[in-house]
Amino acid sequence: MQNSIIKLFMKNDTPYQIQLCVESGTQHSPEFLKEQITDALDNMSIQSRWLRFASPINSLTDEQLDYLVDLDGKDRVAWCALIGTDDKERGIGLARYFKLQDKNNVAEFALTIVDEFQGQGIGYELLKQLLKTARNNHLEKLIGYVLPINKHMLSLCQHFDASFYTDDSSFVIVNIPVRASSTRK
Repeated sequence: MQNSIIKLFMKNDTPYQIQLCVESGTQHSPEFLKEQITDALDNMSIQSRWLRFASPINSLTDEQLDYLVDLDGKDRVAWCALIGTDDKERGIGLARYFKLQDKNNVAEFALTIVDEFQGQGIGYELLKQLLKTARNNHLEKLIGYVLPINKHMLSLCQHFDASFYTDDSSFVIVNIPVRASSTRK
């Protein structure tokens, strides 16, 4: 995987960066990521946690954190949005995918942005980078499960030519084509 930091500006002109969440040669270790995820969850409202996890989650177990930071750069990838300096970075968003073993070249994705930074274009940039990585890793489709009331996430996915359908679950199933996805702002 590439060792790159992408420097960007939010819609309100606040600088931030996105990069792989776990990278060798940086402070971005699995332990660092666990701390950032825990801190971000603490800074999310009950509503945001519900929209992301579809349950009233207040904290993640050690097993859940281990799962989230088990990244290999190919089948399990995560990109983080951060503000601050190398000495004191704060995680403000995360986009990740993991390849589904029972489906050829398909990965499930998820995206989370801390409340105070929502609506600033961070989710768009994270999802765009996640799709680029998926394309480089020869995936064909990202699939996500979104609550129907999460209109912001559904709208974001439309920018990437997503298709939507429902089944017997309470989720809207989002399919984003990886190879053909255009990014319309």
